[in-house]
Amino acid sequence: MFNEFDRKTIGNEIKKARKLKKLSQFELAELTGVDEKQIYRIEAGISSPKLENFLKIANVLNLKINYFNQIDTNQKYIKEIVEILDNSSENNRKIYYNVLKSLNENI
Repeated sequence: MFNEFDRKTIGNEIKKARKLKKLSQFELAELTGVDEKQIYRIEAGISSPKLENFLKIANVLNLKINYFNQIDTNQKYIKEIVEILDNSSENNRKIYYNVLKSLNENI
């Protein structure tokens, strides 16, 4: 989903936001349902979060998705999808998620 620079940048920003909320990686994992080891790998820039997990983490940390638009990436479609999601209601995000999930399973 992201290149190495983006992964490290996103991981650092998530880590900063988590620490500002005075949450441990374990607590963030509990609140998001994302495995604690995966939280570590994301924050360390070792792996990219799946979009679903990225949205869960951003939601718990009260980060707007467009907060991450400052990250320079050539993945135009991802930026546009993130912008659409950021400007959507929670109900529409669920609909978009279900549509994307269904498309992904059937392609």
